[in-house]
Amino acid sequence: MMFRKISEADKPLIDSYLARTNYPGSDYSMLYLSGWDFFDFGGSMEIAEANGAVYIRFLPNLAKEDEETDSRGFVYMPPLTETGNFAAATDALREYCLSAGQEFYVTSCRPEEYALLDGNVYAIDEKNDSRDFAEYLYKPSDLITLPGKKYHAKRNFISRFTNTYQGKYVFRSFEERDRRGVYDLFGIWSRNKSFDGYHDSSKNQEARLVAKALDYVSKYDDFFADVIEIDGEIVGFEMGERLASNNGIVHIEKGNIEYDGVYPTLCQAFAAKHFADVNFINRQEDMGLDGLRKSKLSYHPCGFVEKRIIVLRESR
Repeated sequence: MMFRKISEADKPLIDSYLARTNYPGSDYSMLYLSGWDFFDFGGSMEIAEANGAVYIRFLPNLAKEDEETDSRGFVYMPPLTETGNFAAATDALREYCLSAGQEFYVTSCRPEEYALLDGNVYAIDEKNDSRDFAEYLYKPSDLITLPGKKYHAKRNFISRFTNTYQGKYVFRSFEERDRRGVYDLFGIWSRNKSFDGYHDSSKNQEARLVAKALDYVSKYDDFFADVIEIDGEIVGFEMGERLASNNGIVHIEKGNIEYDGVYPTLCQAFAAKHFADVNFINRQEDMGLDGLRKSKLSYHPCGFVEKRIIVLRESR
């Protein structure tokens, strides 16, 4: 394998391999790779194409006190390849790590991918297993039509919002002139998030992600964003991506809660506009935050993208 520094120019390569799969997770989104501090996109992150797969590795940006992980070396993502080639591509990565004297440490491996591997060789690293980073999946028809009793409250919120602001609000595509209004909305939103384990460092990181996301909307056709505007003020913003695997991802969703019902209204309108014909809508993880978990569960997910860390059985 010949690893080289990754760049945004590798997006078409990653997308071409995603298109061979039905993968609903966010792990190979260029925004995810380049926008979160955990990855060192501009420094250590590298990519290789070999064995009918794309391999990505990185040195994580970690707290200094995390000496065990910091001394591990490269962390690898699962080989991005079609299902029938996953085991062979993973075996090739294992051989590469062994020959290079590196630890085999693969993050974000789904249970269904692990099931394809030889359990005598590979093991799940149970001590680092966490429900907090499972990504929530929804049926597009559920978020668009909000059917049945379980969505009764959501429909009521939307009715209340549309009736209250009838003739005053507009749901429309993001335009570059809206950038300042989106930043202002993020400021309002973040001032209301001084609870539930959400700290200033998280706000700062997410602020950087919002800025990058807006750049990506202008740069790539598969990224898009919409706003809800009332009397010239942006009170709701949602940004997402359509993966080459025909799945949708909601990367960012922010609303001013002074406008009762803005979140359900935004969620439904965005899903109907962009995701009617995707396999699943991925609304990301809850990071173990109680309020965020309650919110995501209230939309009744149909499944999760669960993530495991895979190591060699003898090195657990």
